[in-house]
Amino acid sequence: MKIDICELMNRRLDRIDFAYRFDPRHTDAECVLLPEDVVIPDDGISVCGSITDTLGCMTFRATVTVSYVTACARCLDEVREELEFDFERMILTEAIESDNSFDEDEEWDGELDDVLYVNEAKIIPDADIMEEISLELPSFVLCSDDCPGLCPTCGHRLADGDCGCAAKAKKEIDPRLAILQKLLDNPE
Repeated sequence: MKIDICELMNRRLDRIDFAYRFDPRHTDAECVLLPEDVVIPDDGISVCGSITDTLGCMTFRATVTVSYVTACARCLDEVREELEFDFERMILTEAIESDNSFDEDEEWDGELDDVLYVNEAKIIPDADIMEEISLELPSFVLCSDDCPGLCPTCGHRLADGDCGCAAKAKKEIDPRLAILQKLLDNPE
């Protein structure tokens, strides 16, 4: 979404409050792609916050809430989750003339990572918000802490009951290890 900050730039206001929802598939900015197993429903991202101007230094602060659907890492069932985090960026009104993003060792110092740029008295924070969402998402999600997952042999969902593969595996002994089974049966 484009947020008009003309009133801040002209110093008529020192704060602009905003609240909006957006869908990453229908935004004004080119956004980072999320993992394939994460689906954000229409208007699943809520952004609420303010832009403040303190002596010419503008700051974008927001609370971002994301509702998403993903698959359980163990049993592949659908899991609905919600993620909430704070988001803050400085706002630059003029393009930087020189490239100061590298130190004398030619290593990135990260200086300009947390900056939003003004274009025609408007900012578009959606791409930066999507990048932060991709960093905040957990690496895996479980439907429950004690999810047993899937049977490694047949793929049956173990929460639905025993498939019998474990009992079959105990009965079948690898012929190369049959001599060890004899030792277990007769410990003498």
